[in-house]
Amino acid sequence: MVEEIATVVSVEQKGVWLTTTPVASCNACQVSEDCGTGIVAKTLTPKTLHFFVASELELLAGEQVKIGIAEQNLLMAAAMVYLLPLLLMLLFAVPASAAGVSEGMQMLLAAFGATCGFAIARLYGRYQEKRADIHIVEVLPSLGVQPKLS
Repeated sequence: MVEEIATVVSVEQKGVWLTTTPVASCNACQVSEDCGTGIVAKTLTPKTLHFFVASELELLAGEQVKIGIAEQNLLMAAAMVYLLPLLLMLLFAVPASAAGVSEGMQMLLAAFGATCGFAIARLYGRYQEKRADIHIVEVLPSLGVQPKLS
């Protein structure tokens, strides 16, 4: 199970709205300010993610929880987003190349195949979003500072 820390934003009758802040691996590098990959990652990475998790726990806004998702779901999502468009692109382009179709038409077919792959991945993502297997693993303790009474 892959785990992440999330913060409760609001509480509803059937669950809670959570928010997380994705951490890009480029932030750990010492040259991330000068690296093109680091700059792109910081620009394109969303600042926060908001999502709903069904739960019967009594939580309050501001509490932090540890959430978990099964590795299988994560791997399947990665395969849909990365491998499916690539495979469909090749499935459309390679036979066209073998048939002697012009290069321009091969490029259009490859782009069409990749676009179909991304569209299928998006539909799969929407389907999976409805049956999200994100679970609240534990509620993290809150630390508070109490003034010392003299």
